[in-house]
Amino acid sequence: MIRIFSFILFVIISNNAIATIKGMTLICDKDRRGYNFISKDKVEVLSINFEELNIISINHSYKLTENAIFIQQPQMEFHKENITKPMGWIFRKNLDYVSLDYVNGDWSRKFSWRCEVISSKRLEARLKNKLYKFINSSEKKH
Repeated sequence: MIRIFSFILFVIISNNAIATIKGMTLICDKDRRGYNFISKDKVEVLSINFEELNIISINHSYKLTENAIFIQQPQMEFHKENITKPMGWIFRKNLDYVSLDYVNGDWSRKFSWRCEVISSKRLEARLKNKLYKFINSSEKKH
């Protein structure tokens, strides 16, 4: 009886640990990219577009495991191309993000950066601040 109770307790605790990250917001890549987890399988990815000098937002799907958050291709492309491999993942324990690059039909590791937990308002403020710094530095060069 104690074993059954222990097993049930373990299942409940482990399910809560990986059940959801809805409402969590991360900022990564030295304040250039943010992840706002808006539902149990949808994440809004905000990033700075340095060519058009604005902040873009694209919805992605994600899969959650005990150790990592797998960010999938953007939802509109995901259904069109049926790509099932992730475009990157975030390790849940240390919040390191690894990005993948699709080259010649193969996925390869592209780069890695560190993320931190932040509020949604703070995410937008830090992305805008990074963009303004970039604009100001490029104006000074000209």
